[in-house]
Amino acid sequence: TAASYGVHNPTNPERGIYGGTRHIVWLEDLFQERIEDPIERQKFILGAYNVGQGHVFDAQRLAEKYGKDPQKWDDVAYYLLKKSSPKYYNDKVVKYGYCRGIEVVTYVDRIYEVYALYEDLFEA
Repeated sequence: TAASYGVHNPTNPERGIYGGTRHIVWLEDLFQERIEDPIERQKFILGAYNVGQGHVFDAQRLAEKYGKDPQKWDDVAYYLLKKSSPKYYNDKVVKYGYCRGIEVVTYVDRIYEVYALYEDLFEA
């Protein structure tokens, strides 16, 4: 991903930040039409930034297959967690196979936890 944004040395902080922000903008465009609610969309963007949009799309397809809402992060996160089980990563609706869903779900949760702490800090 980094190389696609011209970042050939991702250990260089300036280049890494440049590539990361470009990728987030790209993900925002990708999810703009797919996820209507802006708060939900943020979670999908963060999740896709961490694990890749293909795994998020897989989890959306699984959520839909099992009667959950593919536009709600909590429903999709549930199936990201399931993508570490062969029953789910081998499902015919899954295109990108296995993923360690716990990492992406924890990543998104942690960002929102830290955000809430900053809100509390600067609200006072």
